[in-house]
Amino acid sequence: MRRVIAALVVVGLAIAVVALWPRSDAGDTAAEATTTTSTTTTTEPDPTTTSSTTVPTTSTTSVPDDHVVETVEEAEAILRELWFGWFEGIYYEDEDRIREVVVTEQFLDAGVNAMGSLDFVSEPSEQGLTFIELELLMATSDCLAVWSVTEPDFVEVEEPRSGVDVLRNRDGSWGFASSWKFRADRWETDCTAELLPLP
Repeated sequence: MRRVIAALVVVGLAIAVVALWPRSDAGDTAAEATTTTSTTTTTEPDPTTTSSTTVPTTSTTSVPDDHVVETVEEAEAILRELWFGWFEGIYYEDEDRIREVVVTEQFLDAGVNAMGSLDFVSEPSEQGLTFIELELLMATSDCLAVWSVTEPDFVEVEEPRSGVDVLRNRDGSWGFASSWKFRADRWETDCTAELLPLP
C-alpha cells in the first residue's frame, strides 16, 4: 500500500511540474538567452509583456569592474544588446529605454532626435541585427572601441552602417559614449568624456 501511495505522489508531482512549465503557441518562438564565455548575458524581452505602448524590460550588459573584453564574440554580444536597446527606445519613443544603453548626453540627444524619423518595417529584435564585420580597436576595463559593419533587418536602410562605437563602463554596465565614421577618427578622447549619471 505504501508503494502505491508513493507512486501516486511522484506522478502527482510530475503532472504539477509539467503544468507549470512555460509553453509557447504553435509558430511562436520562446525567448532565448545567449551567454558568451564571459559573464555577459543578453536576454530577449518576454513577448507576453510587449504592447504598442509598453517597452519590454531587458537586462543591461554588465561586467565586473576590472573585466577586459578580449574577443570579438564578446564585443558583438555587447553591441547587439546595446543596439537593440537603442532601436527599441526609438521604436517605442521611450527616452528612458535609450538612457539604459547610453552614457553621454550626445548619444542620448541623438537617440531622442531619431524618434519618429526611422522607417521601421518590424519591431526591433536582437536577432534582427546582422554584424557583417567586427574588429576590436581598443579594450580596457572602462573603455571599449569597436569597428563594425552592421545591418538591422527591422529598419529600412539603403546600405549597412559602418563605424567605430566607443563604449564606456559606467558602474559595471556598458553604454554607448560616441560613434565615429572612420577608424582613424579621434575617438580615443571619448574614453575620458564626462558620463551621464545612471538612470
